[in-house]
Amino acid sequence: MKKISIISISISMLLFSCVSNLKYTECSDNLQLCQSEKKSLESENIEFQTKITELEASRKQITQKVAGLENEILLLQRTNKELKTTKESVQKNYDDLMSAYKSLSAGNKKEAEIILKNLEELQLTLEQKEKQLNELSKSLEQKSADLMEQQKQLTELQNILDKKDQDIENLKNKIKQALQGFEGSGLSVTEKNGKIYVSMEEQLLFASGSYAIGVHGKEALKKLAAVLETDKTISVMVEGHTDNVKYNPSSTSQIKDNWDLSVMRATSVVKTLLSYGNINPDRLIASGRSEYVPLDTADTKEARAKNRRTEIILTPKLDQLFEILE
Repeated sequence: MKKISIISISISMLLFSCVSNLKYTECSDNLQLCQSEKKSLESENIEFQTKITELEASRKQITQKVAGLENEILLLQRTNKELKTTKESVQKNYDDLMSAYKSLSAGNKKEAEIILKNLEELQLTLEQKEKQLNELSKSLEQKSADLMEQQKQLTELQNILDKKDQDIENLKNKIKQALQGFEGSGLSVTEKNGKIYVSMEEQLLFASGSYAIGVHGKEALKKLAAVLETDKTISVMVEGHTDNVKYNPSSTSQIKDNWDLSVMRATSVVKTLLSYGNINPDRLIASGRSEYVPLDTADTKEARAKNRRTEIILTPKLDQLFEILE
């Protein structure tokens, strides 16, 4: 009987060990997957920021072109006005000489020849001025057309940038309104670099050392999921963050360190969001950052509490902006 009990205990321990190993393997696989997705997202983020920088540079370049064209047009208009005045003056001299020539041609041949020569020179000058005016008019027309095109591009670019800013502001307000009952209990909504950051402190979502989401946290995520469900253009990355206190696992825990804990917490949030709304899973990424992106580096209880958080980063779709750059 004693022998049977020992065998039974041994089998139980073996089974428990297998289950624990399976969970650990699953956790380790999740960590590797999240780290791979994190690298991919960081690469996408660099590309996104580069395109935004290029867009701002394009706007600056177009603005400079517009200013340059406006100055050129003002100069051409001034020159055109001066040429017209000169032409009118030459034309008057020509008319006066022609009148004098006609009155002298019958009586004083020598003076008439002098006047005729002057008339020919003035005629040549008039032709040159007329040619210059025509060329200047064509240049003015082209510069005006270029200016209109550049102003059109600048207006279009500015409108899209303004719309992007307005869309981000509207999204931030929408999320703040949905989560207004939680902002005093460890939740904040901010905008940075064209993205919305919904930061939830550990106390709102998890018990210490756990990745199981509590009732209060689930309610907040449910309201956030409702917003994400209505706007299908938003990409979502969930980042788990821990403090720098070393994680001490129990012998039965599949979580071995802060990396595991941050990944599992991010994964729990992603799964909870998916369970509450009709959200396409390819819009979400779970990422564990462990202790390496602290908000406060001070070695205090308050700083560590601030660093134990989950950040839900929302990125609006910016295809329209990228089409302008291409």
